Amino acid sequence: MIMAIGMGIGLIIINILCLVFFFMVLVKLFKNEGALKGILGFFCSIYPFIWGWMKHKQLGMTKIMTAWSILTVVGIVMVPVMGVSSALMIPQYLQQMSGGGDIKFSNQKSSQKAPNITLAKKNENLKPTQNLPNQNVDWGRKALRLWQGDKYKDPNKAVDYWNHAISSKQNTAVAYSNRGLAYHNLRQYQNAVKDYNTAIKIEPGNAAAYNNRGNTYYELNQYQLALNDFNQSLKLRPKYAKAHLNRGLAFYQMDKNLQACRDFQKSCDQGDCDGIKWAMKNRICK
Repeated sequence: MIMAIGMGIGLIIINILCLVFFFMVLVKLFKNEGALKGILGFFCSIYPFIWGWMKHKQLGMTKIMTAWSILTVVGIVMVPVMGVSSALMIPQYLQQMSGGGDIKFSNQKSSQKAPNITLAKKNENLKPTQNLPNQNVDWGRKALRLWQGDKYKDPNKAVDYWNHAISSKQNTAVAYSNRGLAYHNLRQYQNAVKDYNTAIKIEPGNAAAYNNRGNTYYELNQYQLALNDFNQSLKLRPKYAKAHLNRGLAFYQMDKNLQACRDFQKSCDQGDCDGIKWAMKNRICK
């Protein structure tokens, strides 16, 4: 992103210098060829450039024309380079929006406010198995302490903790869904999908599990499957801002910008404006 900004500033400076050289040559054109050709040169910028090279020795403009020509070539080369650079930056913009993936997870802070995926409420009704070690450890709580921002700071340890939770019969939809998030952080996407499948089987109304499985399908470039999951997540929880944002990104990848902009706006209406800001900045939405 810094490189793209630097190139943009450089291109502006080049254009300003080219404009200065243009007017320097234009002044000489007026003086030596008269007002008619001078006016022609003002409205047709290529004419002063050609005339300048034709008269550069006679009028002592060799250095001016050389500098103008070099800057013009550099400017022409920079335009497509910046275009390619901007295209390559799209995944990074998306990553910055999501914090670690191309689309946002349902993070733990917000998910704890949702009754059907609140870990503490689920675990209150769990009884540890008598013949297993560490039976009194709340592995889910230990795992959630590793959650930082919108990902696990140590996903391998998080997987281990959720493994303990599941083997200790704390095998709620939350445990599988959160282990799926840890696998996602490790880019073990197939394992993540398996865990989300189990979470959804245990709790078909878990909107976050659908959203998170959609995230994983998105990473696998399976945008239609991702879209299906975001649709189901929103069917279960219509005012789910992150699911609207994620569905908007899936639509964007499928070249359905109109639908994408609608979802970005809905997400913003529900408090998450990252999508619509990014889309407007990149002229995807008006």
